[in-house]
Amino acid sequence: MKNASTPSLAALVFVVSSLALAQPVISHWEPATSADGYGFWAQVDRIGDGGAPDDTVLTVGAQVNAVGRRGVNQIVFGIAAEALTEQGSFSRLAGLEASVVNREPNNQRRKVGIWSTFKNRPDTDYADTLSSLLLVDPSNVDSQALRIESQQGTGFERAIVLGVNSLHSSTREIQPVVLDLSEIPLETVRDWILIRYPDGYCRYYVGNGLEETRRCGTPPPTSLRWHQPN
Repeated sequence: MKNASTPSLAALVFVVSSLALAQPVISHWEPATSADGYGFWAQVDRIGDGGAPDDTVLTVGAQVNAVGRRGVNQIVFGIAAEALTEQGSFSRLAGLEASVVNREPNNQRRKVGIWSTFKNRPDTDYADTLSSLLLVDPSNVDSQALRIESQQGTGFERAIVLGVNSLHSSTREIQPVVLDLSEIPLETVRDWILIRYPDGYCRYYVGNGLEETRRCGTPPPTSLRWHQPN
C-alpha cells in the first residue's frame, strides 16, 4: 500500500511544471551504451488550439532568453551550442541541426529551416510603427544576420555547401532557387550592395539580369543608370 506521505504522480507533475529556479541547471552524464544519448529532450505535442484563429497560437519546444540589463556591457548569447571531438575520435560534427518536417503535401505555408530575425522593440510592441524613435533609428548598427568566423590559424574549408539532396522543385517552383531576391522591389535592389570587396569596389544589380562593379557608394554611369525590364 502507498505510504500516505508519498506524493501522487499528479502532484509531482504539478510541482515540476510550475517549478522556477533562480540558479543554473547543470546536467552531466556519460552514456556508454548503443542507445542515443540526450542531455535535454522535450516534446510539446499540441492536440488542439481551442478554436483560436490561424497563426495566433505558438507551439515552442524550447524558449531560451539571455538579457543584458541597463549598465551591463558584456557578452550575451541566446544559445551557445558546441559539438566537440577529442583526439582519437572520428565522429561527424554538427554544431546545430535545424530540421523542418512537413507531412502535408497541400500545406502551402512557409517552412523555414533557420529564421534570423532582427528586432528593435519587444514583441508586445510589434505593431508600434508610429513612434518617432522607431522611424528615425532602426538601432541596427553592425547587425549581421549570419557571421562565419573561426579561431586564428584555422577556418572552415568551405563557407556554404549545397548537398546533392539540398534543393528540389515543388508544385509552385519548377526550378529550385539558390538565392532569391524576387520578393524585393526592383528599385530597392538597385540601391543594395550585392557584394562588397575589401578594395572599395562593390557589386550592384542594374536590371535585365545585368550586374555592375564600381566604387562603393558612387552612382552608376548614365549609360547604366537603370536598365528597365524588357
